[in-house]
Amino acid sequence: MTGHIFKPEWQCALDDLCARVYGIRSAVGDAWPYHCDPKDGAWDTTADGDWCGGHWVECLRIVGELTGHRAIEAESAQRAESLRPYLERDDAFRGHRFYYGAARQYAWTGNERFRTLALAAAYAVRSMAMKGSGAMPIGTQVQVRSTKLVGRDKACVDNVHPNLILDWWGHKETGDPTFVVGARRHLDHTIDQYVCEDYSTIEFRDYDPETGMPKGAHYTLLGANNDSCWSRGQAWAVAGYLRAWEATRDPRYLSVGRKLLEYWISNSDESLVPPYDFKDPLLKTDRASVPLDTSASAVVVEQLARMSILKDLPPEAEYVASKTPLFVEGLLRHLTSVDDKRAKSRGVLLNGCFNRPKNYATASELIWGTAYLLFALYYLKTGRVVE
Repeated sequence: MTGHIFKPEWQCALDDLCARVYGIRSAVGDAWPYHCDPKDGAWDTTADGDWCGGHWVECLRIVGELTGHRAIEAESAQRAESLRPYLERDDAFRGHRFYYGAARQYAWTGNERFRTLALAAAYAVRSMAMKGSGAMPIGTQVQVRSTKLVGRDKACVDNVHPNLILDWWGHKETGDPTFVVGARRHLDHTIDQYVCEDYSTIEFRDYDPETGMPKGAHYTLLGANNDSCWSRGQAWAVAGYLRAWEATRDPRYLSVGRKLLEYWISNSDESLVPPYDFKDPLLKTDRASVPLDTSASAVVVEQLARMSILKDLPPEAEYVASKTPLFVEGLLRHLTSVDDKRAKSRGVLLNGCFNRPKNYATASELIWGTAYLLFALYYLKTGRVVE
């Protein structure tokens, strides 16, 4: 896609999302939005943003920029600064927290304190790599409210995105090869240990802390069973490998990202919004009872939108980027508009599934789903990524 496109109906969706961010801000006050039941419009909040605080920071920054509302931009910067105490938290999601928070604040404001904060986080996350394999663990203090699995001896397919996102930024800022060398080790390990022959993915493995090599069988935390394919994990893998190609131009990562995406397309309906698990056995007998997960699709859409605004793409990347409109339009079927009876407000991204095994927020508006769709439409609207 040598020239990105932005359809008129996408502008309506972007306007609805901006209005939604204003509404969420009014509803949560000083707290941090997490998930919302579309039926009653009530937000479940956290005191510190949990794993997705950086996403809310960037939502506020983007909406402040697009609407010219300087107070929202100022709040975005203030919230980014408030995440500083979590720099020392042994948590893979520091990558997301400080990339979407601090790194993008630096790019927008030019304030050096945000650059320093993002670089400190980049080196801290990079230092988590296991001996031997270079696999990136979830951490002993990984913060996700609905789960309690922690440890430097545990890694998951997700980690090609949250663990590595600051590597690409850190290398761009400093030229330090440590970031790219380390990221490549984890990416290559993940291909070997988490990507199946059909290009579905498994979710979790435990490791020997001395060798950094996997031990025992793989398992799931958020999928239907240990041999299933949790769709948000697949989304992190798609986005992670395509982002790795964007940063390195290594055709191997593009090839893996494309094949992961093709598995997605082959196992979704025409909207490309997937079930929460591509291999849930109930899909064969009672498909209507299996929740969708729009937040998984939003993760993919964000990365496709990034690729769509690049120029002079090679053919395989052009093919991947060409899927952007299909993914955007499928996701917008789940976004409420003015007078939409499915929710109390416009700009609500319906049908996000947080944690199906625990029956936790399985048909909800999830703040990271809203964020990734907003980010994608912002890139397509402006033709740039602020970083």
